Amino acid sequence: FDCLGHKLILAKLQTLGVQQSALKWFESYLNERYQVVEVKQRRMGETCTVKSEKLPMTRGVPQGSVLGPVLYILFTNDLPIFLENYTNSIMYADDTVLLSAQKDVEQLEINSYISFNMAQQYCKYNDLVLNSLKTKQLTLGTNKNYVSEIPGIQETEDMNYLGITLNNTLTWTNHIDNLCLKLNSSLYALRRTHATSTLESTKIAYYALFESHLRYGIAAWGGTTQFNLLKVLKIQKKAIRLMGKLGPRESCRATFKELNILTVTSLYILETILYCLSKDFPRNSNLHEHNTRHGQDFPLPLHRTAVFEKKPTYAGKKLFNALPEEIKKNGNNHINMKTAIRNWLLQRTIYTVEEFYLWRLTT
Repeated sequence: FDCLGHKLILAKLQTLGVQQSALKWFESYLNERYQVVEVKQRRMGETCTVKSEKLPMTRGVPQGSVLGPVLYILFTNDLPIFLENYTNSIMYADDTVLLSAQKDVEQLEINSYISFNMAQQYCKYNDLVLNSLKTKQLTLGTNKNYVSEIPGIQETEDMNYLGITLNNTLTWTNHIDNLCLKLNSSLYALRRTHATSTLESTKIAYYALFESHLRYGIAAWGGTTQFNLLKVLKIQKKAIRLMGKLGPRESCRATFKELNILTVTSLYILETILYCLSKDFPRNSNLHEHNTRHGQDFPLPLHRTAVFEKKPTYAGKKLFNALPEEIKKNGNNHINMKTAIRNWLLQRTIYTVEEFYLWRLTT
């Protein structure tokens, strides 16, 4: 995007309906900017500075500007429409994913090949450069071994997308391993903070450096195996024992409550339910007029695979249905619902999802 000509950017804005004074405003933002190259060299103990001549910038947008990403989004706004007959596009800033799904392997290969070549054509028409080193093919599904590699793309078993590591089996093991490395680094920072500061300061550092990694994308990867989730919980327990001044073998269930901190499992439950509620799926009460006890519950669709149960849209519904009735009475008030669920989870130190489903038997 930094290599785009200003005339091309303005022409694209014009096709989107940006006219007259608004178009001139964008033109003034792009034009009459200059760049200088400065080289410093040390000779005989002295530093010499050499500057190039000032030259006008006829391509690209100012680095670090707010308008830069906005202009890119506007410029590539028509890519999904260009590819809609063959693939679905997911775009976040300059990261684009093309999704092709077919039951027939041969048709999948054809659609994938056509959509990739059309994406290349789009880049050529719009003077964009496709980063071949970052372009990967990830094949999911039971028949993935029968799908051929698209010419010009490197096939991979795992890839990083927006900080989430995806693998072709959707077990999330690679992501958990990477997450544990980040959490161990954060744990070191917490130890340093705890040694020189107060508990409140350490908790602030915990939320900023530790829990921020835990929360990120947890509705997606939190449905991993119990073994993987316990690996994360084990590191979280170290952080809790540190703040609670506990020994390495002392139980920290009560300390979670004292510190008002949710376990990684409780975070998964909370975030997955909130994600599901944000989609405004129909409830049982929307399907019939009878005022039943389970009217606020979500109807669960029939499925055949265990992978389907891990989907946030399904898992969120199932987890919500298992909540106490007094919490579900908050209805569509998402703020009250979030507070009620969080407070309820804080009262219980939940280590596994199975513990959550058995809460009625332990009360």
